[in-house]
Amino acid sequence: MSSPLHLVLHAVPFTAYPYRGEGMACNLCGGTETLTVAETDRRLKRLRSVACTGCGLIRTDPMPTAAELDAYYASAYRAAYQFALGRRPPRHHLHRSRREAGFRADLLGPALRPGARVLDFGAGSGEFLAAARERGCDVTGVEPGRAYAAYARAEHGVRVLDGFDDLAPDETFDVVTVHHVLEHLRDPVDTLVRLARRLAPGGVLYAAVPNMAATGKPPHERFHFAHVHGFVRETLDRAARRAGLAPHPEYWREDTTAVYRQAGASDAPGLAAPGLARDLAAALAPVRPGAYLASGAWLRPMVRRNAKAIRDTFAGR
Repeated sequence: MSSPLHLVLHAVPFTAYPYRGEGMACNLCGGTETLTVAETDRRLKRLRSVACTGCGLIRTDPMPTAAELDAYYASAYRAAYQFALGRRPPRHHLHRSRREAGFRADLLGPALRPGARVLDFGAGSGEFLAAARERGCDVTGVEPGRAYAAYARAEHGVRVLDGFDDLAPDETFDVVTVHHVLEHLRDPVDTLVRLARRLAPGGVLYAAVPNMAATGKPPHERFHFAHVHGFVRETLDRAARRAGLAPHPEYWREDTTAVYRQAGASDAPGLAAPGLARDLAAALAPVRPGAYLASGAWLRPMVRRNAKAIRDTFAGR
């Protein structure tokens, strides 16, 4: 499928996305029983999202296959959601990434000591790696997006690998970060387990994902095709516990942005989540696309997103 056609098919409202997908068990608890939490995404396209009744983790159903996700990221994602039409990251992405990198570096300040080994999984265009290196850290990134990885290497001179398996088998890190990446993965909890295994003794892992419980926007505005999993605070903490991690009491957190340490014997066991799927289904009750479109309520989110992109494009000029 050509890239222009793929983009068109991903943009036309009231239609399904161009994929077949497959049934998939919950990546957190292995359960197969679900409740539907959404039938539409923020583009008013048909997209079914479900919450696992065992643990509350939200996922796209049917789940895109690995090949379908690879094709999507190769031909549509950067242009559709980041307005990246060339090989270089757009200006608004770079300004936004620099702001986020500064925030993450400040949050992790005590851990980013000179000589600390840092791994950023999903390094993008490398702004956080550059910020950590400025603090004297030894930095490594993993970024499968070839254009963004090449930019990070050329612009920031940092080590960026194409995939997780390119790390040396015995390589460990004092700080591991995964910022707004897990929600894009078919196997986010398995990936978190693999990342936790790379922590050196006493190391910390920073994880951030969009908060599906956030208020202030219509429920379907929290869904889009690129995010095949959805987290709330409880499911992120439970995923971390599966990876042998517990929230670090010495670091600030905000719901689904958290710093974790290796769990000890005194840490609480994995969080049970009875009724969480039911609560999420109620909170994210589907909005009829036609009624939403007729109401004009879609204008504000659209204007807000475009205004942010324009602001970030011209920031610092």
